[in-house]
Amino acid sequence: MRLRRSDPGRPGYRRRRRGTGWLFLDPAGEPVRDQDELARLRALVVPPAWRDVWICPWPNGHIQATGVDAAGRKQYLYHPTWREKRDEAKFDHVLEVARRLPTLRARVGRD
Repeated sequence: MRLRRSDPGRPGYRRRRRGTGWLFLDPAGEPVRDQDELARLRALVVPPAWRDVWICPWPNGHIQATGVDAAGRKQYLYHPTWREKRDEAKFDHVLEVARRLPTLRARVGRD
């Protein structure tokens, strides 16, 4: 799946408490009725304590949801493929640092 950049500043889905569950609203403020889309939104498992939740309108958006936690911090849910690629890049960077570390230690030892 090819990912696309998502922008939480643009219109997306919202959620509103309804009984013991959630009512999902589309960017126009209308309830989401499509069962496949509802299944996707529910599968994100956005923590119930988050407020001001924004959900990406595209299933392939790199940011799938944002919200503000109980401590007032903005939190993000990323697409699994995006997380996997970012983790690989981070790991590759750590390997590169480890490869260069002996040279850096020797240089610092001389200085």
